[in-house]
Amino acid sequence: MTTRMINFGGNVTIDPDSLCRVVSESEVLAALQANPGKRFRAIGSLHAWSEAAVTDGVLIEMSGLNSVSISEDRKSAWVGGGCKVKRLLQELAKEGLTLPSVGLIDEQTVAGATATGTHGSGNHCLSHFIEAVRVAHFDQDGNAILSTIDSGKELLAVRCSLGLLGVIVAIKFTIRPQYNIQEHAARYETLADVIAMESTCPLQQFYMIPWSWSFFGHHRVETEQPRSKLAGLYRLYNFCVVDVSLHLVVILFTRILKVSAALRFFYRWILPLTIARNWKVVDDSHAMLVMEHELFRHIEIEVFVPGSKVQQATDLLADVVRVFAGESQFQSADTSELLQSVDQQETLQGLAGRYFHHYPICYRRVLSDETMLSSGAPSDTVAADEDWYAISFISYQKPSDREGFFAFANFIAPLVSQLFDGRCHWGKYNPLRREENQAAYRDFEAFGEIRKAFDPEGCFGNHWFDEVT
Repeated sequence: MTTRMINFGGNVTIDPDSLCRVVSESEVLAALQANPGKRFRAIGSLHAWSEAAVTDGVLIEMSGLNSVSISEDRKSAWVGGGCKVKRLLQELAKEGLTLPSVGLIDEQTVAGATATGTHGSGNHCLSHFIEAVRVAHFDQDGNAILSTIDSGKELLAVRCSLGLLGVIVAIKFTIRPQYNIQEHAARYETLADVIAMESTCPLQQFYMIPWSWSFFGHHRVETEQPRSKLAGLYRLYNFCVVDVSLHLVVILFTRILKVSAALRFFYRWILPLTIARNWKVVDDSHAMLVMEHELFRHIEIEVFVPGSKVQQATDLLADVVRVFAGESQFQSADTSELLQSVDQQETLQGLAGRYFHHYPICYRRVLSDETMLSSGAPSDTVAADEDWYAISFISYQKPSDREGFFAFANFIAPLVSQLFDGRCHWGKYNPLRREENQAAYRDFEAFGEIRKAFDPEGCFGNHWFDEVT
């Protein structure tokens, strides 16, 4: 009997031949050994929008592998691959500890989060802080074995492995003492102005507000100050206004009423009035860095561009958003020339009116990583120490109404790749093909060789990975 599963975004369906729920490393090895010749994928919370978890073979459900073991020196922790980031942070907090990097959402399992390069803002991605990995795979004779990878190029590969080296059963993370963050919000007219705030607030994330084209920054900096007395009220404000009310407004005008003019008015005149500006609050890093972004079903594409090209990319992408919404004039003088350089201007005009983007566009700075395939991994065309900017486009349309979003995402992904040496997040909607991914990562071919050594028969991929890696 097969078990159909649907991911969080409602855009990916998985119909495995069989489902194995495991609670130990030995059960993972037994599942591999009992299914010779089949393909395997491991799943956690299914919070990815790409086809990374899809298989028609054996699906291994990992939530039972959720142990957390902190080292005696309190500098590292071994964590079961199926442990959710949320649970890991809670267990570390009991000991006054935390992770060096925390993403926007904590619902993913650690294996899924690291395998796809999950990141926060103003730091390396979580994969960068992996010290060792235990992975179940097949040897050259077809026997299921368990290997510990803790050094060399193999470690760089397994830190963000896409699940292609085998089933990740445990990860050893660098950990650190808990810390507080001071946060406040402010509004800016230009991208340059909000980026300039990184010098004093290096952990900030910020948003470009569509249809007003202004910017709001959530400015964040680590601090020795104690938790603010009003921190609880600030968290309640963020939950009620940002996590809930904003999304209800977007869903009302996007899914139900489908009135784009109302959203234009809302972003230009109403939203700015709801932002509590310059209210400086100190709270625990976990509370500050994580949002309740999973409360409402959505789909997302996240593109990454080098810091030196983020202004040019922003100007172009804003014009693409305008044209998809039906506007005919470019606001940036460079847009026409850039589109013509890749022979895409007529294509874009043919897509005019196909999609109205209805949600703030999120920016996060990602430091360069010591990995092979994460969002901040080295590139032949980008300086080794250059930061990357993640730019997220999120849609709250019903799954049945996403044709326009997919047309938009399928247009901007290769555009960012060709014009700005960009790449897409592996765990979010990612339409890039193998040749584009190969150009984006310096160690793409080296990863492929390591993959063959750990998976000589190609048992841990799927049809999507066959096309993109």
